[in-house]
Amino acid sequence: MSSFPFILHVHKDHHQVELNYNGQQLEFEIPGAEESKQSTGCLPCSPAASTGIRSLKTIEILNITIEQEHTLVISACTSEKGPKHEAGLQVFDFQIKDQALATQWQSNVLDHVYNDLKRSRHFKVLVNPFGGQGHAKRIWEHTAEPLFKAAGCTYDLIYTTHRFHAKEIARDLDIRAYDAIVAVSGDGVLHEVINGLMERADAVVAHKLALGAIPGGSGNALSFSLLGEDHGSHVGNAVLGIIKGKAMPVDLCSVTQGDNRFFSFVLQSFGLIADVDLGSEHLRWMGEARFTVSAVGKVLSQTSYPCELAYIPEETDIEKIRKDYNEHRREPVVWADQTHDELDATHATIVDRFGRVTDPIKESDGWIVENDRYATVVGAKLPWISKGSVSHPAAQPNDGLVDLLVFPKDIGRVAGLQIMVGVETGEHVFNEKVRYMKVKAFRVIPQAQTGYVSMDGEHTPYAPYQVEAHRGLISVLSIEGRYARSMKE
Repeated sequence: MSSFPFILHVHKDHHQVELNYNGQQLEFEIPGAEESKQSTGCLPCSPAASTGIRSLKTIEILNITIEQEHTLVISACTSEKGPKHEAGLQVFDFQIKDQALATQWQSNVLDHVYNDLKRSRHFKVLVNPFGGQGHAKRIWEHTAEPLFKAAGCTYDLIYTTHRFHAKEIARDLDIRAYDAIVAVSGDGVLHEVINGLMERADAVVAHKLALGAIPGGSGNALSFSLLGEDHGSHVGNAVLGIIKGKAMPVDLCSVTQGDNRFFSFVLQSFGLIADVDLGSEHLRWMGEARFTVSAVGKVLSQTSYPCELAYIPEETDIEKIRKDYNEHRREPVVWADQTHDELDATHATIVDRFGRVTDPIKESDGWIVENDRYATVVGAKLPWISKGSVSHPAAQPNDGLVDLLVFPKDIGRVAGLQIMVGVETGEHVFNEKVRYMKVKAFRVIPQAQTGYVSMDGEHTPYAPYQVEAHRGLISVLSIEGRYARSMKE
């Protein structure tokens, strides 16, 4: 490969343009941009704003093609309005005179842009047309699909038609044919996909198939955890992460209930949050706002829920948890192909170290047992559960632990509302009435006759359950290799 910068002279509307790629970004000037801005009748802009110079970051460049021998087309996923705005497909075309030079420049730039990434990936795409407010089909057709096509990616598309359809697809899928499974939905479809993969006879291999999340539901916890509050609902940014991301190892939680076992990757909730999640289905038309509306009502009514709670603590000091969180973020990123998990040729099944919910608790494992009423008890592996809800801000993708959040009974209306406000930024964990722990496993035995238990937002039997973390069992496509920052320094 030649040394930087890679420069190519092209033409646009009879103007000569220099395409300059320096290894960090591609810069060029759009002819006529200054004139078009001045013709709007606005006050004059500063020179930097009116030159028409565009900069595309390396990560934003999707593809460069040469069409009809004389046209160079650059496709990018970027935003003209600034880093907090949604990225979208932008296409720039230029005329070339020397095809050989253009082809060499194209090859040099794309080789660097994709460096250690696979180009033209092939995806299995699952769209849930019924999720959230029913927007997933439009999201796919209007925003996601054009980006995949522009990047030269291919896909097999299925619209899910019934509950557990995604689970059936993942269970029977020829995993060797795809680079990843992509869900255009909320978190429910991914929950089904994960459990389908883990039920396969070849789960030792299948669990390594990467997953991609495009926000199309009412929760979108994985998308917000990957992209943060600013971009969690932005389809373009999510698609860019799938096209340009690498496989990041992510923990799974095994959940046992009676004789059943399944897997959870978002949260395992009892009490207020389960009520908010499942008891607000009639408000689904409100989108993400339904969670806030329902939660306010529960807090004001001072509802509490009786249960036996048992857990194996790893760390209970919130300041120590914060320190560990920030130290971890300073460490180098570790990708899935650099790690080893507990499923391999000699260990074909997942073994729960701390038994099942039906087993007696072993004191030697370090269990702590409580019996009380609680406002909520929620374990999670993701920091965000929805937009404006950073419920578990210290959650890490692959620390092998569950973040356990406990709200006590009788927290009071004022304190309850303060905690709710704190959930928007994750500050609630520093409230003196909130308990936030890192645990190896936990168990909840409900003691009321009726109520809600929610796993990843899905209805789960109202019965005792036990949750245990298993390190790095799945892979999620990510550009950063870690979740967005969710806890202050």
